[in-house]
Amino acid sequence: MFNKFFKKSSEKSLEIKQDWASYFTRVDDKPASIRLNLGLNSVAPIEKYEHRVWFSIQLLNADRNGFTTREEFPKICQIEDDISEALEKKGAIAAGALKTNGTFDVYFYISETIDIANLAAAVMQNHPDYRYATDTKIDTNWSDYFDFLYPAEFEYQTILNQRVLTNLDKEGDNPAIERAVDHWLYFQTATDRATFITAIENIGYKTLSQEKVTKDNYIFQLNISKVSNVNWNTINDNVWELITLAKENNGVYDGWGCPIAK
Repeated sequence: MFNKFFKKSSEKSLEIKQDWASYFTRVDDKPASIRLNLGLNSVAPIEKYEHRVWFSIQLLNADRNGFTTREEFPKICQIEDDISEALEKKGAIAAGALKTNGTFDVYFYISETIDIANLAAAVMQNHPDYRYATDTKIDTNWSDYFDFLYPAEFEYQTILNQRVLTNLDKEGDNPAIERAVDHWLYFQTATDRATFITAIENIGYKTLSQEKVTKDNYIFQLNISKVSNVNWNTINDNVWELITLAKENNGVYDGWGCPIAK
């Protein structure tokens, strides 16, 4: 599924990294699911690719959250594949997709003006039951990618958390089993780090190590640990709490890890 979004860009000379991820958020106060190529972050905005192309379809049978149902999902995948193939033949770069409030949208960037209305009409001849809309605009700075599709700090960390959990699951991990979970953070000053340590010791963490390293302006490293399970909600709650406390003390969160538990 979504094979067109995950395949390598037709612009081979661009050598765009394919690093696709998805996360849940809210758009206009409605539940939303965004999928995007994080790999574009290191190369965008791409010179000459200043035309943002948008294509949206109205779902026929959205669930109570405004997302696709299991029954309609294969059809939406097919429409996405078809519109993606048509745009990629024009040299377009897939940036991301959005599901929310009964609609499914895709976002592309392309180096030249195209008649998206005619292109979409040709594609949708094979899907006559669906209503759709199109739009193009000049987006030289890729604002739709960076300011809309790209995750905020907490959402980005949620993506990283899920990747760790997925790797653990592949190794047969039982997330309900409690074990020591290590976290790494960096601070601008030793005083900031010390204040943070006092705060986290009050909520069950212990300090494993304190080092001084070379990392931009954040040279005071901290490794801490807490015994907990690694269920989805638990790990996200713990990580978000640490991010918040770190920000209050001029620090940055840098990830977590744990042994496999079976």
